Amino acid sequence: MFTIHFAIASIPIAVYLMMIGGLRMRSRPMVTTGWRDTLTLGIAVCGLVIIGPMQLFFPAQAAMRWHGWVWFMMLGLYILGLVMFLLSCRPRLISYGMNHQQFRDTLESAAKQVDSDATWLGEVLTLPNSNIQLASEPAGSGRVHQVVHVGLLDNLQDWLKLERAFVSAGTAVVCPRSAAGFPFVLAGMLLLLSAVFPLLSDPTTAHAQLIEFLNR
Repeated sequence: MFTIHFAIASIPIAVYLMMIGGLRMRSRPMVTTGWRDTLTLGIAVCGLVIIGPMQLFFPAQAAMRWHGWVWFMMLGLYILGLVMFLLSCRPRLISYGMNHQQFRDTLESAAKQVDSDATWLGEVLTLPNSNIQLASEPAGSGRVHQVVHVGLLDNLQDWLKLERAFVSAGTAVVCPRSAAGFPFVLAGMLLLLSAVFPLLSDPTTAHAQLIEFLNR
C-alpha cells in the first residue's frame, strides 16, 4: 500500500517541480495571475490531501453505500474549498523570469493600455482613472516578481484588461536563461521516477493496491 500512497502524493508534486524549473530555464518569462498560480499549487498538493486529511476524515459509512464514488464527492469538496480560498485571495500579477526593471517596465506598459495616466510611485503602481493600485511584494527570488492589488477591487473590467495586457506584453520580453531551474527539474524527475518505476515494474500489485485504496 505504501507504493500507491507514495505515487499519489508524489506525482503531482514532481510535475509541479519540473514545471517551475522549466519556467526558470526558459528565455521567455512566464506571466500569470495569482489565481492561476495558487490554483496550480492547489493541484500540486492534491495528492498529499488525498492520502492525508481525506483518509483521516474518510466517511466510512458513506463508503459502505457509495463505495469508490465517495472519492469523487471528497475531491469535489476539496475543489470547492480551493475555489473559496481563491476568491478570498487578493488579486495578484506574477512574473517568472524577468528581472526587477523588466517587470516594472512591462507592467507599466500594460497599465498604460488601460489607463494612460498610470505611473509608478515608489513600489506602488497607480492607475488613477481606473481606481487600481498595485503594490510590489517580495517573492523570495530575484527572477520572480509580483504585485498585489491594494484595497477593494471595484473595477473588475479594467482589472481583467490589465491582466490580458500584462500577459500579452510579457510575451515580447526576452530574459536570460537561469540555471536555478535545473535543480527543480532534476528533483522533479527523480521524484517522478521513484514514484512511477515501482508501479511499472509490478503493475498487477499496483492495480490491486489502487483498488484496495479506493474501496477501503
